[in-house]
Amino acid sequence: MSSDLRVVHAACPHDCPDTCAMLVTVENGKAISVLGDKSNPFTHGVLCSKVNHYEDRVYHPDRLLYPMRRIGPKGKGRFERITCDEAITEIACRFKEISESPDGPEAILPYSYGGSIGPIQANSMGHRLFYRMGASKLDRTICASAGTAALKYTFGASIGPDPERFAEAKLILIWGSSNMTLG
Repeated sequence: MSSDLRVVHAACPHDCPDTCAMLVTVENGKAISVLGDKSNPFTHGVLCSKVNHYEDRVYHPDRLLYPMRRIGPKGKGRFERITCDEAITEIACRFKEISESPDGPEAILPYSYGGSIGPIQANSMGHRLFYRMGASKLDRTICASAGTAALKYTFGASIGPDPERFAEAKLILIWGSSNMTLG
């Protein structure tokens, strides 16, 4: 049997504005290696620790692949597999039940962040759904909004340096990040 081995150019799907360039080695339809693309002018082939071994996470045996229903007390980690139709029906029924309660649909508080920052996931379909339901309105990116407000109060705008000029900086301060590896 012949092996179908190829390298696919991709962009990181994570919740980060860098959208790092990746080279994904695919063998017979399965990703076997994920590397940073050295031709990317911002990252020069470096990926963050969340993405460095992305293929291990994607194919991890404990990865959630199907809708699950909690059976038993919250926090005990007991779940059973259900179908997508069952999951959608349960969620829709719960939304309807809350919407028809004395508190109405505003008792539903949608909270989310950027997800993969794709055009559908980021600020589109979820917002439309909850707006149509009449759910409470919330600035959906609570932590990013606080940082943006601080920048505007401090500097008058949310601005940053040209990433291609970082090498010229005398000091780079990374504030509030616990998942970066500096080399």
